[in-house]
Amino acid sequence: MRVLWVHNFSPDTVASGVFMHVLAEKMRDLSVEIQLHYTGCLKSIRGYRAVAKQIREISARYDLVHSQFGSACGYLAAHAQGPKILTLRGTDLLGSDTGGFRNRLHGRLVRWMTGSSIPSYDRVLVASQRMRAELMQHHKREAGIEILPSGIDLKKFQPLSRQQARERLGCGDDQRPWMLFSSVTKNNHVKRPQLALEVLAQAQREMPELVMQTLTGKPHAEVPLWMNASNAVLLTSTREGWPNIVKEALACNTPFVSTDVSDLASIASIEPSCHVSCDDPKNLARFLVQTINSPRPETLSKHVQEMELEHTGQKLRTIYRSVLEPNAVLAVDAAA
Repeated sequence: MRVLWVHNFSPDTVASGVFMHVLAEKMRDLSVEIQLHYTGCLKSIRGYRAVAKQIREISARYDLVHSQFGSACGYLAAHAQGPKILTLRGTDLLGSDTGGFRNRLHGRLVRWMTGSSIPSYDRVLVASQRMRAELMQHHKREAGIEILPSGIDLKKFQPLSRQQARERLGCGDDQRPWMLFSSVTKNNHVKRPQLALEVLAQAQREMPELVMQTLTGKPHAEVPLWMNASNAVLLTSTREGWPNIVKEALACNTPFVSTDVSDLASIASIEPSCHVSCDDPKNLARFLVQTINSPRPETLSKHVQEMELEHTGQKLRTIYRSVLEPNAVLAVDAAA
């Protein structure tokens, strides 16, 4: 099986699309031949046309084309020949309505591109139940939807004592509480690092020793240590598919405090150490202090067991087969 993955994760940005590259390697282990195709930076209509033509020509050499993002990536990959699958990861589903005028205008364009390309795809993969509902409501897609969050390597992301993790990071003498935050850029209107700083300032009124650690620029191999070394993860996003930072934190039994995105509210409703709140910094800070002052939970990792990388890869391969050989897959299911 030969599959072309079309993506727009810049190779010049540290940690951009790490989850995609990790899954690509797993798919190769599962005997699925994956070829990555980067669309490049698109800034003109002429550029769009050239890339669309290129994808259409290249796609003839593959059994299947899988767009790894919606928006412009999904719009361009929709021009491919043969069966096609689209993965929507978060803001590419409905765009973004925050930030300045240009950001909001871009959000509307993202939403239009995604919506106009969706009918071209045989399957649409989303990260959460919430995204599935939003896809059905706003883009009127009802059939051919699969929920498949990005996979996580549970051999790497495992619980470790906080002290041991800090010692491995060279911070063994630091006994202060850590709040972990992640944003690719300092001015990210989706991740909202400024809101995170406001939450930090509010929380420090009650907990002056609290510090914020960021994952920006950190090697991905160190991320499990940062997860285990932290008392809590803070997420202040406007929209998310299934946030990787929370997924990885849960695998390490590190609790989260978050705005209401993805399916996190369903976890917070049954886990006293995890909280979902409106985007008011005082509320988020109150929950953050409460989480840090509580005993470290021991069973949060159960919420991400089904997202294990091997399981994700197997499920994706089955989805590919269901598109390419629907009768064969139906026969296997019936026999089971």
